[in-house]
Amino acid sequence: MEIERKFLVTDINGLNLKSYKHKHIVQDYVYSDLFTTIRKREITANNKTKYIYTIKTDRKGISVNEIEKEITKDEYDKIATSPKFKQIVKTRYLIPYLDKLIIELDIFEKEYEGLMFAEIEFESEKEAYETALPNWFDKELTNKVSNSMMAKHNKEYIMRKCKL
Repeated sequence: MEIERKFLVTDINGLNLKSYKHKHIVQDYVYSDLFTTIRKREITANNKTKYIYTIKTDRKGISVNEIEKEITKDEYDKIATSPKFKQIVKTRYLIPYLDKLIIELDIFEKEYEGLMFAEIEFESEKEAYETALPNWFDKELTNKVSNSMMAKHNKEYIMRKCKL
């Protein structure tokens, strides 16, 4: 079970991104509806690439059942993506926060260049709502904007959802 909150980020001037681990993610969608999302990812970090197949289903509030499996490049290449979905390309920075949390700061490229989102994954919904948030987080986007939604819509639509 994945429990996370997502926020718009509009100013990262106070962050030294070079000091954080990061990875480049190319994300394609196989299927998505109101209940289930299936995607594949190519993730490159430290000159190494891995391939991940993910199914997300049974979303309830800020929780979703997530099944992930690392796959081979050959398996990745054989998984057909739907042409009705746009590819999501981003660099993800992993920013340690408080004792054990990690902020995942996504800086989007290509069609969504200029958009930045931050997500924090929590152990429980109680922790998610009781944890103090960094002052550089802007509007909360949890359950309002998702990457699968981005894959279905253009940047202008997503910006309206973010109310930019």
